[in-house]
Amino acid sequence: MKNTEPKHVIYDMDSIYDGVVRQAQRYGDKVRYYYKENGEEKVVTYKQMLDHVNYISSGLDAMGYAKTTIVMTGEPHPDYVAVYDAVVSIGGVIVPLDKDITNDQFSGFVNVTESKVVFYMASLNDKIADKLSEMNNVEKFICIASGDLVLPDDERFMKFEDFFEYGKKAYESGNRAAEKHEVDLEALCAILYTSGTTGTSKGVMLNQRNLVTATIDSDYIMAVMESDVFVSVLPFHHAYEFVCAQFALPNTGATTAINDSIKNVLRNFQKYKPTALVLVPLFVETLHKRIWAEIEKKGKTKTVRNAIKISNALRKVGIDRRRVLFKDILAAFGGNLKLIVCGGAPLRADLLDDFDAFGIEICEGYGITECAPLISANPITWRKYHSVGLKIPHMDVKIEKENEEDETGEILAKGPAVFMGYYKNPEATKEAFTSDGWFRTGDIGYVDKDNFIFITGRKKNVIILSNGKNIFPEELEEYITASELVSECVVVGRKNDAGEISIWALVYPDYEQFKGKSKEEVEAAIKAEIDNVNKKLPVYKHIPNVEIRETEFEKNTTRKIIRYKIK
Repeated sequence: MKNTEPKHVIYDMDSIYDGVVRQAQRYGDKVRYYYKENGEEKVVTYKQMLDHVNYISSGLDAMGYAKTTIVMTGEPHPDYVAVYDAVVSIGGVIVPLDKDITNDQFSGFVNVTESKVVFYMASLNDKIADKLSEMNNVEKFICIASGDLVLPDDERFMKFEDFFEYGKKAYESGNRAAEKHEVDLEALCAILYTSGTTGTSKGVMLNQRNLVTATIDSDYIMAVMESDVFVSVLPFHHAYEFVCAQFALPNTGATTAINDSIKNVLRNFQKYKPTALVLVPLFVETLHKRIWAEIEKKGKTKTVRNAIKISNALRKVGIDRRRVLFKDILAAFGGNLKLIVCGGAPLRADLLDDFDAFGIEICEGYGITECAPLISANPITWRKYHSVGLKIPHMDVKIEKENEEDETGEILAKGPAVFMGYYKNPEATKEAFTSDGWFRTGDIGYVDKDNFIFITGRKKNVIILSNGKNIFPEELEEYITASELVSECVVVGRKNDAGEISIWALVYPDYEQFKGKSKEEVEAAIKAEIDNVNKKLPVYKHIPNVEIRETEFEKNTTRKIIRYKIK
């Protein structure tokens, strides 16, 4: 058994507010965030973040909004984090909402959670105004980064800078709401709505014990230090980004640059020179394809492949020259990138191999919002391909098999990071747990002799053929998307004329590879790729049908394909 214990310092915290206080004491005037507001680059230090949390919490308390439910929505911003921290630090419940949900969904979530205050970024002003008459329970709308924006003519609206000054005066006059609040770690403090890919939005209820536990476990697996720099590219409303990046990274003293636009990602890599990134697989796959496309464009594919072989041979005898041999490739990320933390879906083994060969380690993990969100991760010192790693320290995992002879079963989880239940949905909460308190993840898999967890499919996505065989589409999709000709793929089951279920591969090709090719040529090439996949599979898993798409699949803001919309 290999030693997987961390060699870096892991700082404890007693609560979210306690963490902010300790971080300010440890790191003081060190930059916590670089960000842009109305075109101007700004910074927030660790000490300033504590000030922001104090002023916001005191302002809310002075207005009578301690221990109430409060919505936060919009683009990533330091005060998005400060509002989140402040609300939970005075006994409130934060509801971070996806900025891209429909106007009807937004007002619906605000109303069902009975939220009294809505903090929002200026870009969502029209969304708020559109549904104003339907959100009568809201007493304050506070707009962040409003600049010269004209707010709706309604006395409930307030610019954040005015609220901030109000809170600062309250704090300086003796209101110490966050400092004096007696924290109940078991009390509800956050409701996270995750539409995911199921089409049914459930409010995941989390408490501070969940969040603090997940934060410490994130620090355990990520091996991040005070000298590290991140560029944040994922939306803040998602548990993975918020806990792993906005709670855990500051607890290490790392600096985060908030990416201002998806089109500026590579430019910001060059500017801020990150040492580490928190990403989802689709982002990693896109970067991987760009790297090899650029290599091929320069006619250096053979040269790079040979360099990888030489480098790997040298590493076996203790000589690591990766950062010299692949300097030009690393330069695309700013030159300093060493670690990518990746979660949300499986990563292909060839991606792991290539990034490792270039000098970039990928820490691949597994989680679900209901576990705040971590369940397992591959240690940097010991990983297994196709595995989602070892369970994290404060989580227990076991497999529930329908029959003893089955190789796989549903993955169950238990621990202090597991959620409280679904908001106002006792039926769904009951269904989510076993009679003895284990959370049903809905994922199917197994645990090997070394305690590594392997996921073979999603229970809700399983295709049951007419002969009773179970097909997990994720397995087939991994084979298909390994092709350089395929950009995206979803495998589904459809009934044929005889009423039998048949397997279909819906493929969005990488059209960059087919410039000048006809529709028929594209289809023939993709079908040839599927035929090659079929040769690797048992007959009952063969994919007889292919449908070529001309547009990408619809995705949520964490770049997951929305499966329930695919027929």
